[in-house]
Amino acid sequence: MTGRKRWIIILVLLLANMINYTDRINISAAGPEIAHAFDLGPGVMGVVFACFFYAYVPCLIPAGILTDKWGAGNALGAGMVFWAIASAMTGAAMGLTSLIVARLLLGAGESSSYSAGNRIVREWAPRSERGVMTATFVCGATAGPALGYPIVSYLIATYNWRVSFYVLAALTLAWVGVWFLVYRSPERLSWLGKEERDYILTNREPISTEKTTKPVKVMTLPSLLRQPAMWGLAFTNGSHAYSVYLFLTWLPSYLRNVRHVDLFAAGWLATLPYAVTTVGMIVLSFLSDYLLKGVDLSTGARRYLMFVFMLLASCVILIPFTENMVLMEILVCCSIMFAMTANSLNYALAGDLIHDKSSAGTVFSITLVGGNIFGIIAPMLTGFIIAWTHEYTMSFVVAGALMLLGIAVSWILVRRPLQPVQAHDVVTGQTSVA
Repeated sequence: MTGRKRWIIILVLLLANMINYTDRINISAAGPEIAHAFDLGPGVMGVVFACFFYAYVPCLIPAGILTDKWGAGNALGAGMVFWAIASAMTGAAMGLTSLIVARLLLGAGESSSYSAGNRIVREWAPRSERGVMTATFVCGATAGPALGYPIVSYLIATYNWRVSFYVLAALTLAWVGVWFLVYRSPERLSWLGKEERDYILTNREPISTEKTTKPVKVMTLPSLLRQPAMWGLAFTNGSHAYSVYLFLTWLPSYLRNVRHVDLFAAGWLATLPYAVTTVGMIVLSFLSDYLLKGVDLSTGARRYLMFVFMLLASCVILIPFTENMVLMEILVCCSIMFAMTANSLNYALAGDLIHDKSSAGTVFSITLVGGNIFGIIAPMLTGFIIAWTHEYTMSFVVAGALMLLGIAVSWILVRRPLQPVQAHDVVTGQTSVA
């Protein structure tokens, strides 16, 4: 037995991502109280909600570069200190200006979370466990809303909206203390057994059949942007994120306005898919790792299983055509679960294709930018579609079509490792650029 202590790091990462997404939904849960406290209309509150992304998206690539420079553990810890301060500032806001500043700071602070988290998973995950470990980290995005929303709602109802932000800030700082206590790279962690350390270090790097005639070159941002596979990973991440953000922002309104359920029922029907997805992602990713045992993943073999889940997630198209409420809820659960599982496999796929591990943070940040650009578009485009057609049908059709388009883009572009090196073709004996 090699030991399982590596899972301690992954579970602490999961908790970080849960805090991350609880921070994000806190402003939504507290929205009515904040609007009343500062006399803000719906349009202004929309700006407040969007401010997070105005800072988050532009900071993603710089955060990825800093992750590679400072180390993933330091970048994640520093980012969480930053967003703990921003959360406390939100609770202490005295008006619109201070509220917007706090939301911008939160977006900037959280920009390191996925690039650092995915790089840490790559450092700690043997190839055969990368799928399930990535899914465990990523499912914080569903476990956070599933568990965090009732907790935040309780704090707001029992105390006030400011207390919910203070409690989350304190919880974040407590996490930081635990993180710096337990985290080191596998090479440096004293409480990791030698057998498990050797197993991780031996099995985490990709196995490639290519032989190189020159030393591996560092993957810089410009060199990565010249790689078709990098664009394929970013676009595919966006095709998943579109569906996820569609449900995150519009599902409650759809349930109330189209399915005519009351507020209480809409809350439970909107929460259930995230609880199902949290469990389902881990189970499906474990299955994917099992099916991929012994497969050379360095050329993107993991994408074939991702295609299966994307195809299943395209069932989102059927939702508006289903009259039975139970079947509709099953389709919603399946759409979110398969989309999120495909999303986690896309991150694992990016890890498979990285040969220069010192640039992993930059790779993951570019992939994340693709997802969040689509994530910003989804709520706005859905609003325009509803205003134009006076129904939600086309919004679900667009989400399903993007899933199918994402399969085609990944099939065409994600075929080679992310490595700008001169590779020697062992068959022809010629030199080619990888």
